[in-house]
Amino acid sequence: MTDERPTINLAVHEGIGDEQLTQVLLGIEEEGVPSRVERLPELNPLTLAHRAATSSRLGIGLGIALDYVVITTEKLPERRPYLAHFLGRSEQADRIIGSNAARLVKRLPLREPERSQ
Repeated sequence: MTDERPTINLAVHEGIGDEQLTQVLLGIEEEGVPSRVERLPELNPLTLAHRAATSSRLGIGLGIALDYVVITTEKLPERRPYLAHFLGRSEQADRIIGSNAARLVKRLPLREPERSQ
């Protein structure tokens, strides 16, 4: 048995910089759910999200690559994520994405992403 605490896992392409993850991670943190980031060479955000979800004790994972962030659960097929959004559209949108991942864990209603004007 491992002592590893339950986390939302983020599988992130190694070309994504820390500054691009900041708002997503802040959104998760604001909801009080711990997270763990793993950097990988994989470019497909669907594959990354599925890998993150299946390795998470909470069953929720995010895949970030190619300007997309994908949220999925361990029970969904790899090609059918729960949510997918553009990364970097705005700081607020990125923070809401992180918040919504945490809200899935907490079984709370999701926040509405901001709309483009």
